[in-house]
Amino acid sequence: MTYLLLILSLFVWPFGQLLAFSVPGLSTNIYLLDFLVGLLTLSLLLNKKAWKKVVSDPLLRPLIYFNLIATLSLVMNLKSLVIGGSTYSMLYLVRLFVYPSVYFAAKLFQPKKIKGSVVSSFLLFCVLGIFQYLFFPDMRYLKLIGFDDHYFRLVGSFYDPNFTGAILAGVALVFISLGHWVVSLPLIVLLALTFSRASYLCFALGIVYLLGRKKKFSLILFLVGLVIVVWLIPKPFGEGVNLFRTFSVFSRIDSWESGVSLFVRKPLLGWGYNTLRDLTGSRFQIDNSYLFVAATTGLLGLLFFINLLNKCLRGISLPQNIFLYVLLFHSLFNNSFFYIWINFAFWLVLALPLREYKRD
Repeated sequence: MTYLLLILSLFVWPFGQLLAFSVPGLSTNIYLLDFLVGLLTLSLLLNKKAWKKVVSDPLLRPLIYFNLIATLSLVMNLKSLVIGGSTYSMLYLVRLFVYPSVYFAAKLFQPKKIKGSVVSSFLLFCVLGIFQYLFFPDMRYLKLIGFDDHYFRLVGSFYDPNFTGAILAGVALVFISLGHWVVSLPLIVLLALTFSRASYLCFALGIVYLLGRKKKFSLILFLVGLVIVVWLIPKPFGEGVNLFRTFSVFSRIDSWESGVSLFVRKPLLGWGYNTLRDLTGSRFQIDNSYLFVAATTGLLGLLFFINLLNKCLRGISLPQNIFLYVLLFHSLFNNSFFYIWINFAFWLVLALPLREYKRD
C-alpha cells in the first residue's frame, strides 16, 4: 500500500493547482496531493516493518523537535486568531507533519523501483508547462482567484513562475552535475521562459558551486546559454517579462520588513505557525521561508528549523546537494520551502541516491 500511494503521489504532483478542490467552511483549498500524502503517512504508521525504519532514521528526531515547536507556537496563540483562523492554521500544521512521509516512504524502496515514476512525473510537469505557455500564455485572469497575474510567462501547473522556475533550475543543475549536459539544455530554455529572476540567480549560483566542485570552466557556457535564450525569446509588452521591473523587488522588501517587525514583537515563540493571514485579517505572506519561520515560531522555531536543514544536508551526494541548495536559496526570495509542491520535491530528492540516475 505504501508503494502504491507513493507512486500515485508522484503522478499527482505535476498537476499542481489543477487538482484543487474547496471544502465548505475552509478558507483555503485542499489538494489531491494532500489527501494522498496523508494516506501515505497513515500507511507508514500502520506498517510495523516500515515504522521501525522510520524510527531509526536520524532525521526523525530533529523533524519532531521542529514540528513540536511549531505546534506549541500555534497553541500559544490560538486566542488571537480570527473566527475560523484556527482551522486554517491547523491544516497547514498537518501538512508540516505529513509531507516528510514522502522522504521516509521513498527510502523504503530500491531506487530502480521508483526511478521511472520520478522521471515520468517530472516530464509530465514539463509538458504541462509547455502546454500552458503555448496555448494559455495570458494567465492574467488568475488574479480573480487570488493568484498573481502573469502574461507570456511559463507558470505551469503551479500557477507561479517563481516556484516553477525553482524546480526547473534545480533539475537542470542535477543533470549538469550528472554529466547529462544535453538533457539540461531544454530545461534551461524552459527556465528562461519563466522570467523568474530568483530562479535565474539560483541557477547561476548553482553553476558557480559546480564550478568550484568540478573545476570545469566549460560550465560557464550554461550561464552564457541562459543569457542568450533570455535575450532571444519573445517579450510582449508587460511588466512580468521586464527583467528590470522594480515592483516585485519593493514588494518583497516590504514583506521582509513586516517579517522582521513581527519577529521583534514576539521573538521567543512567534505569532503561531502560519497564522499571518489571520493576524492581518487578509491574505498576507512573507517572501522568505526563514523569516516566515522566525515570525511564526520565534527564535526557538528558527533554531530547530536550521538544525533540521543542517541534518538534511549531511552526507548526501552532489546531485542531491545542488538541488536542495537551489530550493533553500530560492527560499530567501519566496516562501518556497513551505509551498507544498516544493516541499514534496525537497523530501523526495533527499531520499533518492541520484548517482543511480547517472547511468541512464
